[in-house]
Amino acid sequence: MSAILSATPCMHLRRPLAGLALCAALLAGGAAAQDVEAEAPVPVPAPEKSDVLWEGAIGMIATYRPEYQGAAERVVNLKPVIFLRYGRFTASSGGSGFATRRPGDIARGLGLNVVDSDRVRLSLGLRYDGGRSAEDSGALAGMGDVKATLRVRAAASWRFDSPWRLGANWSIDAFGRGGGHYGEVNAAYEKHVSPSSILTLGSSLGLGGGTYMQAYYGVSEEQAAASGYPVYTPGAGLREIIFAAGLRHEFNDEWTFLGGIGVSRLLGPAAASPLTLSPLGWGITSGAVWRF
Repeated sequence: MSAILSATPCMHLRRPLAGLALCAALLAGGAAAQDVEAEAPVPVPAPEKSDVLWEGAIGMIATYRPEYQGAAERVVNLKPVIFLRYGRFTASSGGSGFATRRPGDIARGLGLNVVDSDRVRLSLGLRYDGGRSAEDSGALAGMGDVKATLRVRAAASWRFDSPWRLGANWSIDAFGRGGGHYGEVNAAYEKHVSPSSILTLGSSLGLGGGTYMQAYYGVSEEQAAASGYPVYTPGAGLREIIFAAGLRHEFNDEWTFLGGIGVSRLLGPAAASPLTLSPLGWGITSGAVWRF
């Protein structure tokens, strides 16, 4: 399950501060699925598209998650987020679940809604992918860095009369810097639990190409000599499955609080990687957003 033109600096706080930071984050309020790039539900009536040409939001989001997908250790991540929309164009560092006054597929980076109807949305986007640093975790020592790159993303979503929504997206390394390509299919169920709160249950299935899997889960001969891991060459295949639950609460027209929990399980070549120390992972997200 699965980012704005430049990466947002993040503050990593290791134990014993992790518990304190997590408690503070949870007090901020309610929910978005961990890394699922899904359409952001809005629990208050949205204005007609012609009524709003532009809008924005800023906030602070905290997460408690594995150091990397497959890691055994966990980290607290706290970062500011921003969202801007002008007509069919969007710019966001917040990703899925970020609060806006209109429903829409909000992915990190720059986006263009090519088709934007009540039922079908097709979008194209650009996002900066910061790759992965060997300093992110002691378990990655000797593995080197996965290079940063620019990604091109295509996404589609279908909304039905029922509370169900389906979606799919695909992302490619536009500069050919070894990041490869990956994608996902997802489904979400939305239910109003109060006039100003909405519960979202979602699931996604991710998959990756051979180059992507090698970059994040493979171990070359050079990396094996430096890290002590055995040589491993994964092929294209399934990456992970994610189940998530989130709750959004609108305190008023300006302030939104969100939070949620997601559970993931690495699959196929990703699960078999020697870098995967814990194939089952989970994460918590919480934050507050001010809209303008």
